Amino acid sequence: MIALFEKYVDMKILGLFLSNPNTSYHVKGIARKLEVSPASVSHAMKYFEDMGYVIKEEKGLAHIYQLNKEHPVVASLKKAYGIALVQSANPVEAFLSADPNIVSFALYGGYADGSFDEQSDIEFIAVAPSAIDKFSNTRKFSEVRKALEEKLGRPVSLFVATMSIWSAMKGANDPMYKRIMDNHVLIYGNGLEDPFVI
Repeated sequence: MIALFEKYVDMKILGLFLSNPNTSYHVKGIARKLEVSPASVSHAMKYFEDMGYVIKEEKGLAHIYQLNKEHPVVASLKKAYGIALVQSANPVEAFLSADPNIVSFALYGGYADGSFDEQSDIEFIAVAPSAIDKFSNTRKFSEVRKALEEKLGRPVSLFVATMSIWSAMKGANDPMYKRIMDNHVLIYGNGLEDPFVI
């Protein structure tokens, strides 16, 4: 799906607003940033304004646009865009190359529910039976995390839980466990409720 946002001018412009929801842009700035014509940007902005996807503010002769985060369609688009952006970097394949024993892998936080902004980390959880070689795994995960940050242009964080840690967190109703369970998108494996039951 993310390829659509890179292929068509209108979608590319919308993708810029979805990925930077708190940033204001003017037509010439968008045209320069995306290397498209100002006429194309003006046409797209008129459509997005008419649809209610962006809000226009007039400052003298300049028209400044910002994403209308309250619009219900925008909220859904932003969530879909965030998940598609994350998936475009193939995080499952990358983390499985670091530890093929991962049984559940999920996205949680702002990129899972669409509330992300320019400062948000992309947050993952990986659940594996045990850490056979903790030092080696930590180094491999760190390398994968850095590679994903390069691809996505955003900070990436990874929470790794072994079976005993995840079960203990569940039993203690740990706030981190609750936060993840309340807001995650499973992208690989058995699910987080009981990841070790096949």
